[in-house]
Amino acid sequence: KLEEESFYTKIYKKFQEIKEKNPELISKLDSFPSRVKVARKSNENELLVFFRKGRLYNKRIVLNNKEKPESVPITLEEAFKKIECNSDEKRLELSKDFWDLYEYAKQEREIRLIPTSEQSLEQKAKITLKTMLYNSEDKRLLPFKNFLRNLLEDIEDYGTLPDYTLRRIANLDFSSEEKSNKSIKELEKLMDELGENYLEKEKRKIKNIRKEIIVAIENQKR
Repeated sequence: KLEEESFYTKIYKKFQEIKEKNPELISKLDSFPSRVKVARKSNENELLVFFRKGRLYNKRIVLNNKEKPESVPITLEEAFKKIECNSDEKRLELSKDFWDLYEYAKQEREIRLIPTSEQSLEQKAKITLKTMLYNSEDKRLLPFKNFLRNLLEDIEDYGTLPDYTLRRIANLDFSSEEKSNKSIKELEKLMDELGENYLEKEKRKIKNIRKEIIVAIENQKR
């Protein structure tokens, strides 16, 4: 609440605006199919795919020289600008390339593009974890080494930690004896809450989660 208005706050306001002006659109959401495919007029040819595999992922698929599909990571904020439209906009027929691009999107590896604000927080947490892992002087950190490695691997490869936890990690401070004592206690609380080997459980969850496409929007240059 103390930060500038976030993208998600803007989206929420947009949703409330639609709800007020076009309540019938919101009431129809419950009857939507689990997978939505639609085409619309745009200034470029591309397929924007939003799917869930534990968390939300976004993809932008383009045809490279009209021959080979290419997957381009895109943030939700960037994608939103490409799909926003008026309620009376007419849909187009799906192009002849749609299904090839759609299948390509389903097979492509998930890549999570992180907004700059999140990157900064993750980067601070990573630096803090690496500092603790390489700290050989403070013997109190020895029992936490495996847990610290798991946290670092999670941030770099899996991204299961919420911002609140990342901020707790980033704020750990060993610059003085008093701050070190507080940080050790915070680290103990964190390991107790998550579990020393929590990442193994998260990996098993992710492995068993089926990739589910929610929305596929084809922009067609006209």
